[in-house]
Amino acid sequence: MITITQDDGVATLISVFDCEPKNQQHLIAAWIRATEETLRQASGHHLSHPTSSKDGTRVVNCAQWKSSENWENLFRIGSKSWFNEMAKYAKPDPSPL
Repeated sequence: MITITQDDGVATLISVFDCEPKNQQHLIAAWIRATEETLRQASGHHLSHPTSSKDGTRVVNCAQWKSSENWENLFRIGSKSWFNEMAKYAKPDPSPL
């Protein structure tokens, strides 16, 4: 279980993706691979947890980092390959939760 509080000292990023039901498990697998191959080794990474919607049309990923600087550093060191992989299966959903 992930608990988000204002005073926990970590940066929490919640990403929401729209997908076709046939692609939901592919997207989750891509998140898991990204976590195992890249995110887990990145400085300051606490956790990533992709969750599927019951209707198969969304995936929500909650990631926690020691600081927002740790998250921003991930982009500096390069992470486009796994974002490109996820883009095969879904598109970001910017609407509020």
